[in-house]
Amino acid sequence: MSSIGQLADTLHVLVVRELHVRYKNSVLGLLWAVLSPLGTVVILHLLFTRIVPLDIPHYAAFIYSGLLPWTWFASTVHTGAGSLFDHRDLVRKPFFPRPVLPGVVTISHFLLYLLALPVFFVLLLAESVRPTPLLLLLPLVWTVEAIFALACAVLVSALGVLIRDVQHVLGVVMMLWFYVTPVFYDLERVARPEARWLQLNPMTVVVQAHRAVTVHGRLPDFWALGACAIASGVLLAVSFWIFQAFEHLLIEEV
Repeated sequence: MSSIGQLADTLHVLVVRELHVRYKNSVLGLLWAVLSPLGTVVILHLLFTRIVPLDIPHYAAFIYSGLLPWTWFASTVHTGAGSLFDHRDLVRKPFFPRPVLPGVVTISHFLLYLLALPVFFVLLLAESVRPTPLLLLLPLVWTVEAIFALACAVLVSALGVLIRDVQHVLGVVMMLWFYVTPVFYDLERVARPEARWLQLNPMTVVVQAHRAVTVHGRLPDFWALGACAIASGVLLAVSFWIFQAFEHLLIEEV
């Protein structure tokens, strides 16, 4: 129990440090966690309701319901790629549990997600979307996304040190990933063959589940969510194995 307690204390200290460093010398500080996705919602709402109408009901809430989990994931992966470099002082310390660092990134961005969540609920009410008891299923969606985001963060944190081009390639990959994730469009309106391919994307499953319990007030696809959880767990195990296999090289390279 003492080791678990020490790990929890380490995570707490590092998460606080991560958030402090990220918003140090920022005038608005943590408010950017709310303003950044909200600004994207305003732009997409203007684009797809006035210029190229998609005719999706409650469109602002619809976008935000997809953008929140996507932002958590994308920010975790982007920051995770440089997490070992950002904490090179800790990486070089003997006996420090280095895989904790991608975990810190995952947790810190989840806290930023939680900070933006009340704004989302206000937006739901403003668009006359009534919350349902199915909101209680949100922690299930969070758990699945957390496993997948952590798996990706662990993997790119190791690859980012071993292959310096990873961080440059990641920008293009994440941009493409955004467009194949139904953040601003309705998957049900996509042609069936293409929709089947998009459903193989784990973030499609997460976004669809998040939107189902928040905006649509219906049960998520438990089969898809379960498959995503299993695949994410396998990816997490593989990512940790790769991290540990090359850990001695990571210490030398940072």
